[in-house]
Amino acid sequence: MAHEGASPNAARDRELFDAIADRYARKDLLPASRAARRERLLRTLAAIPELPERPAVLEIGCGAGYAADYLAGRYRSYLGIDHSRRLIEHARRRHANGVARFEVADAASLDDGQRYDLVLMIGVLHHLEDPLAALRTARRLLRPGGYVAANEPQPANPVVQLARALRKRIDSTYSEDQCTLSCRQLRSLYEAAALEQIRIVPQGLLSTPFAEVPAPAQWLSAPVSRLACRADRVLERPAALARRLSWNLVAVGRRPPGDR
Repeated sequence: MAHEGASPNAARDRELFDAIADRYARKDLLPASRAARRERLLRTLAAIPELPERPAVLEIGCGAGYAADYLAGRYRSYLGIDHSRRLIEHARRRHANGVARFEVADAASLDDGQRYDLVLMIGVLHHLEDPLAALRTARRLLRPGGYVAANEPQPANPVVQLARALRKRIDSTYSEDQCTLSCRQLRSLYEAAALEQIRIVPQGLLSTPFAEVPAPAQWLSAPVSRLACRADRVLERPAALARRLSWNLVAVGRRPPGDR
């Protein structure tokens, strides 16, 4: 999905996601993809040590806005921002309501006076030329004691890396500019952004392919996807091993409560 920044990479990504917006939004309409994408989001939130019962949420790179749907009833306010105007049109049409809204916006220039309990970024940092700047922006938009949570593809499993390389060759909707961030790189970025209580946990061993690639025969792939999600909750528990095998890493950090 589109992300902050006015770099050539950002412009290319914005053009790409505007062009593929209809196909991209369709992922969350297919039962198999929907189950895995919802699971990815919920596992990301599960890594956060503590949040208010109904947090104020900012999602950077919200895409077609399905996080607002998957988390319905769990937040007091939600703002989703993205550079892709076409994706925001999808988000507004499907998910805008009294507590969820969507804007074509850049987080770096966002200053509406609101501070958030949670800044959420799903698959955003690895697109950016300056992920540290994005994390510093996220920290600025948090209230003291609030959390930033990111879900990112990681490079530890060579088989997964090969699958990603093949997808780049055959999938025209897959951005060529994206990279992967290791556990050590993510921790260093969070530390440099002056975030504390940093946690890096694995996410997605079996379910991630269903989240990313629309599967045929939904009558069969949907129950298999749900089974993969349940299996991942068990397989992710031995974190040291799962971190070497998982498709993604969840990185969580807190703005210090005394930070003003």
